[in-house]
Amino acid sequence: MATSPADSHRVRFDRFELDVSAGELFDRGRRVRLQEQPRQVLQALLARPGEVVTREELRERLWKTDTFVDFEHGLNTAIKKVRQALGDSAETPRFVETLARRGYRFVAPVSPPIPEPAAAPPVPIRAAEEHRHVRWAAALFLLVLVTAAIWVARSPRDGQAGRTAQLAVLPLRVIGQGGDLDYLGVGIADAITTRLANVRQLALRPTSAVLPYRNEGSNPARVAAALGVQHLLVGTIQKAEQVYRVSVQLVGADGVALWGRAYDVPQASLLRLQDTVAEQVAAALRIELSPSERARLAARHTGSAEAFDAYLRGRALLLNYTEANMKQAIASFEEALARDSRYALARAALATACAWFSVRYAYEQDAVAWGERAEREARAALAADEGLGDAHFALASAAGTLYRGFDWRTLLVESGRALELDATLDLAHVARMRAYYHLGLFAAALREGALARGLNPAPNVETDRLEVAVLLFNGDFEQARTKATALLGRTDAPAVRHYLGLARYYTGDVSGAREILASARRGNQLDVRSQATLASIEAATGFPDAARRRAESIQAGSYMDHHVAYSLAAAWAQLGDRDAAFRWLEKAAATGFRCQPWFVRDPLLAPLRGDTRFEALTRSDATASRP
Repeated sequence: MATSPADSHRVRFDRFELDVSAGELFDRGRRVRLQEQPRQVLQALLARPGEVVTREELRERLWKTDTFVDFEHGLNTAIKKVRQALGDSAETPRFVETLARRGYRFVAPVSPPIPEPAAAPPVPIRAAEEHRHVRWAAALFLLVLVTAAIWVARSPRDGQAGRTAQLAVLPLRVIGQGGDLDYLGVGIADAITTRLANVRQLALRPTSAVLPYRNEGSNPARVAAALGVQHLLVGTIQKAEQVYRVSVQLVGADGVALWGRAYDVPQASLLRLQDTVAEQVAAALRIELSPSERARLAARHTGSAEAFDAYLRGRALLLNYTEANMKQAIASFEEALARDSRYALARAALATACAWFSVRYAYEQDAVAWGERAEREARAALAADEGLGDAHFALASAAGTLYRGFDWRTLLVESGRALELDATLDLAHVARMRAYYHLGLFAAALREGALARGLNPAPNVETDRLEVAVLLFNGDFEQARTKATALLGRTDAPAVRHYLGLARYYTGDVSGAREILASARRGNQLDVRSQATLASIEAATGFPDAARRRAESIQAGSYMDHHVAYSLAAAWAQLGDRDAAFRWLEKAAATGFRCQPWFVRDPLLAPLRGDTRFEALTRSDATASRP
């Protein structure tokens, strides 16, 4: 196709046209909204149609700073937005083809291709080093601006911007006999939500967000307002002689029914019910499904009704976890896999449950064993279905365990892939929040917390706990103390007592700090993290002998993680043993706690400041904390 000088900066493909100079995309002359970063990714692909553009090339071209904050998630999101703008799909690409672990290729004819930018001239070494620091400062400043924009320009409930309908699926209300049917009410709602998560035009609340409203379907206006949605799917389930009688209604926030159906379903057909309801709800909302979305809605994870039943039981227990519930959930997922060993969704759920158990309830070698199993099960789930968001989230969860050495980079990459595949995974945002605060990236951590709350506005102990951690390590001790005190009324998690003890110490309540730290337990054992922090406070407040004995006992024990190592560093710093302090501080940084802003702020590390080793550690730590 010939072009004139007037339109030499316009690139055409199929029915689309990209005006490179203006930075605008058009579909048959109609402007298509596309954000700056996705547009640049599209432009980079159009520059080399038919060729593989690697992820590293895109990083070098579009994420030029070597200080990258979550490049993987940023690129995955940009590619997803490009596909949305073009009406494309990863499964059946017409424009952008994914080459697993390599990059992307623009497969449609382009006329004319975009010229590649000229290579930049070499930069002298000294200038390059100065430029690198400027870019690092600019990247941090940009992160602050982006985070501020997120907080100011939208409420947390808009975490799925660009989607045209908001929906929450309430657990089905049990009529007649309850007991064992309760899990089905939750499980079927969760299965429908999981199916509908594949529809990109729908913004869904995860099942964990709607559980507090499970018995309030008769008041849709209040529930819809509380969840920030336009529509609710409500229903009932009743056990008859040979069938389950299931009724569902799609209602608006004003309580007006838009669609409804009743089904008499044999147990074996419960497998097909979630598919039928999901597709009919999409039709009632006048959502036109793409071929790939329709295929994902119809995808069958198992052909065994018994395996499906066991999976639903496990999901219902996992969504409302306690130590006992989590053990029962693991047993249910194991039962599902015993009936269908190829059930990838159940295997992903088992992996996630094992990872959670490792972090929240296990100790010492048990924590390592649970983490190892989480990794093994997650990889098996991915091998069975690489396009399963739950499987990527399971691998992210496994990466955040003691077994994997708290591998935050993998956690961020895999949770980003999970969210690209399933935008309703609020706990994936929570996992990312946990990684970011350990890396000292507090603005990014708060951003992920806001996105998680946008998906799930219901109170969440895990999100609240992480907010306390961010406040504490960012130096907001009074706020951390207030929030930790309130949170302690909702959970007995030892981490909350640990944070509260630190906050009390930093706000001047030494006796209160020692009391709360001494009382923290994990199972039937004293919490080692709290004991290590207690040693550092004893050393700082005139009890050196007690501090030394406690620190030496912890060092001789069988449990060690980055928080324990950090507190031992603080204890030895206060006891005047700088060499020991630096050994433990380096171990904390090397094993997952690279929170450089806290290192330079913590009063307990004051004796180390001014030492060249401290300056070197905080400089190298800042570099290491870039995922």
